[in-house]
Amino acid sequence: MRIVVSAAMALDGRIDDARPAPLMLSGADDLAAVYDLRADCDAILIGAGTLRADDPQLLIRGDERIAARRAAGRPAQLDKVVLSESGVLPVDARLFAEGETTKWIVTARANAAAA
Repeated sequence: MRIVVSAAMALDGRIDDARPAPLMLSGADDLAAVYDLRADCDAILIGAGTLRADDPQLLIRGDERIAARRAAGRPAQLDKVVLSESGVLPVDARLFAEGETTKWIVTARANAAAA
């Protein structure tokens, strides 16, 4: 098993700020490298706070990346994993709307029914 962590960080060590919109710390070349890295993975993990704040789709971007995954016998898109202490998540989140992949909610056993 291999786990890859990818995060952009500002010079002050922060990865976000208090504004409601996501803080963009990456340029076009960096994003392309992140999308290449993402396309080589099986799943992508985020926290519930990121899901609520940013409503990301977490998709493989680009026809060539999708074609390469399919040619390798892999699904076009990644499985999605959300860490949530409460298990309570917005059911209308874009991540859940994308139907081709498995979605996992990881939560405390006591909150499993809510998930």
